[in-house]
Amino acid sequence: MPTILVPIDFSTSSENALLYANKLAVRLPAEVVLVHSTAGEALAPEQRAARLARLAALAERLRYQQLTRQDGRRLSYHCHLAAEPLPACLDLLVAGYRADFVVAGLTLTDCAAAMAAGRPLALLPERVSCPVLLVPPGRHELPHHIVVSGDFARLGAAQLAPLTALVRTPAAHFDLVQFHAPGSAGLAPLKQALLAARVYLPGAATHLLAEDDALEGLGEFCARQQPQLVVLATADGCLVRRFFNPLYRRTDAYHLRVPALLLPTSTLPTPACCARCALRQAAEAPLVLSQ
Repeated sequence: MPTILVPIDFSTSSENALLYANKLAVRLPAEVVLVHSTAGEALAPEQRAARLARLAALAERLRYQQLTRQDGRRLSYHCHLAAEPLPACLDLLVAGYRADFVVAGLTLTDCAAAMAAGRPLALLPERVSCPVLLVPPGRHELPHHIVVSGDFARLGAAQLAPLTALVRTPAAHFDLVQFHAPGSAGLAPLKQALLAARVYLPGAATHLLAEDDALEGLGEFCARQQPQLVVLATADGCLVRRFFNPLYRRTDAYHLRVPALLLPTSTLPTPACCARCALRQAAEAPLVLSQ
């Protein structure tokens, strides 16, 4: 049976993620593992038992409020207390539980914004070896329309085929979007990669679009198409962080109003990437302040 890992800190954000994970678990079906960090706390045995009971009570409360009796009976929950901060141990837990997905509240921070504020970067999906599904505030249903954006030359059955399990109905629609620099030559391999991806997502529409800024292009595409889930598969770690730029949050960008699934193809940003992010932050600061 598939396994979904849900980090829980008892915030509204993590409760919102568990609501979405429940829907996904019923759809798959899957087991749900609630993970809570006790880093920095020296809990006595009775305190550990109380914390585990609190996790179990949260799962049962949402099961009772959200799910029908039949669906609720199909779900199995497991609670885990981690002694380390989640950024340090989450991938070990993913491996230990053989997790297929991590479902978390939308807490990622844009790379440049974190640098400007002097804060360390939050947990990022490139540190986790399975797909990470980030759920924004609000209640969200499983999707019937999904936009997948990335480098399709790097994507195959292992990344694309599981996406069909995330949809609300068998008749769900997929848009596969590949961006390229305007005026670039040699587009035939990109077209071939897009067509090859349709083998794993039958009936998907393919889009090969000229765009200087892939993220800007993706935001505009999503605003037009109105998907219920955005899938990012990129080897550009800074692009992943830019997805969560405060400027997009302040302008209520469409791509941050729906869940985002980040596939584990990203890489850690290089110093050169982060230097460019610092320049971008300086240029965008007046725009953010004016919102």
